[in-house]
Parts: sequence; structure tokens; C-alpha cells
Amino acid sequence: MTPQQHKRQKVYVAISRERAYQQKKWGNTEHPLGEWLLILGSELAEATQAWVKGRDNSEALAEILQVAAVAVACLE
Repeated sequence: MTPQQHKRQKVYVAISRERAYQQKKWGNTEHPLGEWLLILGSELAEATQAWVKGRDNSEALAEILQVAAVAVACLE
């Protein structure tokens, strides 16, 4: 496995864990696409705010992980 593939695998594992957390928290949710877009927009706004307020990128990256997991939920 190349270093890039290893990094990608770690990202996929993190997204999967966040998705499992969200599913446990919210249950199996079904929304129309428009609602998913609004949810994603809200999550992205939180990531942007975290980046603006933060001294490092860790909080913004944690929010981006939530964005990715919500996108997965939408695609599911």
C-alpha cells in the first residue's frame, strides 16, 4: 500500500466511524435531497466558522469530517 493509499484508508475509516456515530445519534433518517443539501450547507458553515475562529485547523477538520459523513448519509 502506498503512503497515499494508507492516508486515504485512514480517512475512510474516520468517515465510517463518524457515520456510525451519526446513525446512532439520529437513527435511520430519510430526507428529500433538498433537506440533505440544507443539512450539508449548515455543516459546511460550521466548518467555515471553526476555521475562521481557530488557531489551527483541527476543529475545522473535525467539522469537515461531519460534512463527509452527512454526504455519505445522503448518498445511502
